[in-house]
Amino acid sequence: MNIQDLASIALDTLRHRSLRSWLAILGIIIGVAAVVTLIAISFGVSDSINSRLNTLGTNIITISPGGQSSQRSGILGGGGFEFSGPPPSGFQNREESVITFSEADSLRNIPGVNSLDAQVSGRGQIEYGSKTSSSTIVGTEPREFPKNVGVNLTEGRFLESSDIYTAIIGASVANRTFGDTDPMNKQIKINNMSFRVVGVLNASGVSSFGGSDSSIYIPQKTAKTLLNQTKNVNKIVVMVADGYNTQDVANSIKSELETLHSIADPTKDDFTVTTALSMQSTIAAMTNILTLFLGGIASVALIVGGIGTANTMFMSVLEQTRQIGVYKSLGMTGKDVMTLFILEACIIGTVGGVLGVLLSIAISSIITSFGLPVDITPALAIFGIAFSAVVGIISGLIPARNASSIPPVEALRYE
Repeated sequence: MNIQDLASIALDTLRHRSLRSWLAILGIIIGVAAVVTLIAISFGVSDSINSRLNTLGTNIITISPGGQSSQRSGILGGGGFEFSGPPPSGFQNREESVITFSEADSLRNIPGVNSLDAQVSGRGQIEYGSKTSSSTIVGTEPREFPKNVGVNLTEGRFLESSDIYTAIIGASVANRTFGDTDPMNKQIKINNMSFRVVGVLNASGVSSFGGSDSSIYIPQKTAKTLLNQTKNVNKIVVMVADGYNTQDVANSIKSELETLHSIADPTKDDFTVTTALSMQSTIAAMTNILTLFLGGIASVALIVGGIGTANTMFMSVLEQTRQIGVYKSLGMTGKDVMTLFILEACIIGTVGGVLGVLLSIAISSIITSFGLPVDITPALAIFGIAFSAVVGIISGLIPARNASSIPPVEALRYE
């Protein structure tokens, strides 16, 4: 028999066992939806982070006090972030690992350094009218700030060299503090010191851990007094000049700081120099592991669905034993019988895959509304459908082989 006739018989069989078939399909739907959704979340997180890195450009270098563990406070936050209270486990104590303003000034003379912003940062209490909140305060050099913040202004202007008690606020700060009120030229208090809002940043999508959305930027000189940090910087942002290799400049900065800190062994550096490219490679490795981990967990649900499909196919073989005998007595070969049952299993897997992908799209739209990035690509959708079809075929192999090996005479006598 040709494949079209076998497919038609398989569909008729599934229609006559609709409840059991749909229960098997439901298991595949749940498994595929779980796999596709979790992998899409890891893709979305990776794309969100990489897009943030791309807005800063590949010619940005950040230098932070502390060893490699301080990379977490590098480029992703835009304005950087500081932890309040004791450092988390695995982080070096910033009081033991410092970079001074004089050391930062010495880095300005390194060939390839186009601009350098020595920043101080910390948490501050924000007051506007009866509203109070807490935000990250970043003291930045006004002339350098527009080059490295990574986002444009929604309204207002950037900081100017003559500014003292002025502030630029992130999108989340503006929404949380002012609501529907226009924040421009309004007075806010930061740690009981009054500042005038002169600009609002566009939303960058980075609103946690001190990202630009949840930060307030003020002139560096004022921040030194406000945050009581007159000697040490929290982060240095360097923009590399055109015509220079970013990694070469980063290596020069690293060598200069090792000399200033009298460090002979590079593995004992008490600072971290990070470029956008190195951060991207690190993040890519982390997201790949995350994708495998989440995909592995979700695959368990798909395996359970496959077991349900196998059970359905075994029952189908038992129920159709006499029918198999009829098919064989009419000339159907064992290979045809095996193909018939594999087609049944493949249809269950494929239908479950298609519906599972549609369910994952619906779930993803809900997750996205809560701010978590999700990216279901066409390739991921096709993978989900193909994978479920393969699971269906594998689940049906043994039942199909059992059906094909039943002798016609025994099959016709089966009750």
